[in-house]
Amino acid sequence: MAGFFVGFVVGGAVVGLAVIVIAPSRRVRRETGIDDEIETRILLGVDPEPRSAPVVDIAHPRDYDRDEIKALEELGKAPKKRKAR
Repeated sequence: MAGFFVGFVVGGAVVGLAVIVIAPSRRVRRETGIDDEIETRILLGVDPEPRSAPVVDIAHPRDYDRDEIKALEELGKAPKKRKAR
């Protein structure tokens, strides 16, 4: 009885592995390839889409006055409304 159970588990594992390997291959073959230049950049670890605009440093946050701090604290204590899905 134990041999049958082990055979059943091994057989299921082999079938599962075959499904994992074979099933996606059709979808992968249908996909269009990416541009050679982009593929090379990805393989070399370079950003494939270089930024056209320079990166701007984020300024330090400003100091808040007491009224603004009080308003922020009230927002933090307000009950959060959840959207129904």
